[in-house]
Amino acid sequence: MQATKIRLSPEEKALVLDPAWILTKRSVMEKAGALLGGVAERYQALMGQYGTSAGPLGPIAVRFPKLSRGENYRGLPYLILDYPAVFDKENVFAIRTMFWWGHYFSITLHLKGVYRERYLPALLGNIPATGEWHVAVSEDEWTHAVEEGTYVRWDGAGGVRGGHYPGLPYFKIASVLPLVHWDGAADWLEDRFGEVVGWLCGDGGRG
Repeated sequence: MQATKIRLSPEEKALVLDPAWILTKRSVMEKAGALLGGVAERYQALMGQYGTSAGPLGPIAVRFPKLSRGENYRGLPYLILDYPAVFDKENVFAIRTMFWWGHYFSITLHLKGVYRERYLPALLGNIPATGEWHVAVSEDEWTHAVEEGTYVRWDGAGGVRGGHYPGLPYFKIASVLPLVHWDGAADWLEDRFGEVVGWLCGDGGRG
């Protein structure tokens, strides 16, 4: 039986003949990893202002950053920094920072189970309606893409789909920075992280 011919499009052929683009991609991913590594250090410094295991965030505050890399979130490379983070089957507490190729940097607070019960009441009163934050409304709590149908703009404690968010078993709120703003990403992420930690600790945010 004759094997089916697998043909490349002109665009694919141009890329497969040019090693420079894949080397550039590798360089970008390395720089994104270095950027998030530096951001993790900033996050730890901010978290230190809230004390250790006896502070407002308890033992969560003393956890270490974890940086993960993947090649296929909706077909595109990505990096994820989880800090601080607790994941188990029923309970989640995570501040997740993501670099998603072709899209944006994002920072997301994810609460579920005991952490949702503990922190959500204070959060609803502390998160300002600045237009920068979006709350998840998808049934799939592991959707990272901040887009129509999965997130809606945060308009204050009573302004998200008539209070749709309390009916979900999890709570996520996210903010994104388009990659055209790469040069300011580290400062932006630090500011957003400070806001989130401030909400959780009841001081209205530090950003």
